[in-house]
Amino acid sequence: MGKEIRLLAETDYEQAHAFQCEYLDRESFEEFVRRARSDPGLYFVTVDGREVVGVCYGSPSKKHPAAVNLNGIAVNLDSTKHYARAGLGTSMLRVFENAVKRKGYRTIGVGSADDPKVEAFYLKNGFAPIELVAFGPNMEQLERVREDDYASGLLRREELRRKFNPREVIFIFEKNVE
Repeated sequence: MGKEIRLLAETDYEQAHAFQCEYLDRESFEEFVRRARSDPGLYFVTVDGREVVGVCYGSPSKKHPAAVNLNGIAVNLDSTKHYARAGLGTSMLRVFENAVKRKGYRTIGVGSADDPKVEAFYLKNGFAPIELVAFGPNMEQLERVREDDYASGLLRREELRRKFNPREVIFIFEKNVE
């Protein structure tokens, strides 16, 4: 049958929720369903046969009416299944970008995991850094600074780490999709 990227369907809810909780954000099933239903057209799954092997989802920005936040994107990392590093994330991102454009949004923003591979994924896919955010032990925001150059942002991140000893310092990336 092969892999297919499509909008989340109600029949996918259990698998998509379990997948999301394993790879991205933990939330109750009820909260997952509420969120998935609140932004129809912005939650995609990749299925291989009947198995959910990837998710990509977002929501309209509360700060910028022309922007969407990419809240999560992940691919099954089971090395025996060969989904990771095979272009599936990029394919899901393209489908998501097209949906964002069709809905009339102009920008996608995303907070990257504090991980060089994740950051490289966003850079490779045309995202540019716009900020760095340092978070404390309880995920409280310690400092937010403008940063539009990745190389200098790496240096600035180290400064923020020395200054705060934070839980993490993440890049906020943005991409125009007009």
